[in-house]
Amino acid sequence: MAGFSLDINITQADIADHLKITQQTYSSYETGKRQMSFDTLCLLADFYEISTDYLLGRHDVMPSFLSDEERMIVSQYRLLENYAKDTIKNSLTFEYARSIKREKIKKR
Repeated sequence: MAGFSLDINITQADIADHLKITQQTYSSYETGKRQMSFDTLCLLADFYEISTDYLLGRHDVMPSFLSDEERMIVSQYRLLENYAKDTIKNSLTFEYARSIKREKIKKR
């Protein structure tokens, strides 16, 4: 499970907030110092929009909820050199941060 938050540039604090736990508790899940409850595991799978099996590493197959276009994007991404992957990650991080800011403004 470790590293999921790094893969999509979301902080442990963001995920912990969604799970309604502390960042320290979430960190202990990622490092394997603690095991999360079934309910927390389900919330985490919902957060990432993946199955609990995929989250636990029990399936190598891409989640079936992805559209054909999303599968194509993931397949193309996997073939890129590291510098190109970094460029895409930076762009996604920027756009994600912008969307979060917009959502926070809407909620005011």
